[in-house]
Amino acid sequence: MILIRPASISVNQLKNTFLITLAVSMVSAIGGLFFNTMPLLLGSAGEASNMSAGQLGKLSITAGAGYLLGTLTGPFWVDRVNWRMAAFAIVAAAIAAFLAVSQLSGLQLFIGFPIFGFICALAIALAMRVLADMPDPEHAYGTRLSVELVSIGVFLIFLPIIFIAKAGFSGAMYGLACMAALLGLGCFLFPKKTSVKAAADTTGFPSWEKARHSWAVLGIFALYLLLNVGLFYFLYVIAQGFNPTNAQNGLMFGVLKWLGGAAGALGAIIGARAGVKLPHFIALAILLIGVLGLFLAQTFTQFMVASWVWEFGFTLGCLYQTAAIVRYDMSNKLVVLVPMAFGLSMMFGGGIAGGLIEADLTPVLYTLVAFCAAIPALYIYLARPSEPFAELAS
Repeated sequence: MILIRPASISVNQLKNTFLITLAVSMVSAIGGLFFNTMPLLLGSAGEASNMSAGQLGKLSITAGAGYLLGTLTGPFWVDRVNWRMAAFAIVAAAIAAFLAVSQLSGLQLFIGFPIFGFICALAIALAMRVLADMPDPEHAYGTRLSVELVSIGVFLIFLPIIFIAKAGFSGAMYGLACMAALLGLGCFLFPKKTSVKAAADTTGFPSWEKARHSWAVLGIFALYLLLNVGLFYFLYVIAQGFNPTNAQNGLMFGVLKWLGGAAGALGAIIGARAGVKLPHFIALAILLIGVLGLFLAQTFTQFMVASWVWEFGFTLGCLYQTAAIVRYDMSNKLVVLVPMAFGLSMMFGGGIAGGLIEADLTPVLYTLVAFCAAIPALYIYLARPSEPFAELAS
């Protein structure tokens, strides 16, 4: 039996649910630019400033710190402002930040990265909250992932062969500014405020007693992200051991995001019809096959294909865990902390991955990725929650 959430939007808004979801997903993708382009940003920054893997790991920590700080501000403003005006302001700030950071190098990047990370976090925090008002969380967040990853996947094809090839790290930041301007068109269809009475009437976060399963899944999601994000950040660095061309790098990361988008689309189509338990195990199985392929890869093509499999499983897992957080929390508040989990993973996952790679312990990284990925599925399997979780999980 599936837990049915009460209608989250009015009749008039219901007619435009898809367009609203699409527009919000476009703005959300600006926040996704920060995360999904980080491997290429770190790689190009390292080449431009002659940084080691360990230094790049520390750079990712500062970037994650800025992103984390941005997500932590969400609960204090996201339900107090005009959502449409806030979206326009965030897009403008992101474009300005990308252009400003393009002029930085060396130690200056340790200041610039957290600044644009902070702004990107505001975009995704706002979008996550708006999408929580949609009547079908799996469909809403699946659409978000699909729009974000497909659009960024196309962008990643051109980022290394046009922007980075011609102007290095500065070119990468110019490209991000252009992409943010394009995605910012979604601001025009943003809703102005929430239409959910329960959310409007709730001040602060729900208590543990009212949303304990949502809190639990949120914590587990942070562990899930920890090393998977660390691996993603350093896929570019690891792949360079196979001496790929710029075109091969573009193909790898472009298709990587397309497949992530396909995972989001699949989740949106299936919705909650497959229940809660089965999708977690399917996502875990796909992810583990990908990690094993990365470990066994002997050529760049093998490594590339394995990374695609890993990305599909990873994204599918992200979708269902995010939707679970929303389904167990009728206030729609806790989902604002989902970007915080990404911020924590950026800080600590990137640092751990960079240190392991620099110490020539990449197999250990793969092992830790598999371990962290298994935690959500094990929780779903072993937990014996009470209503309404049991109703949804059955």
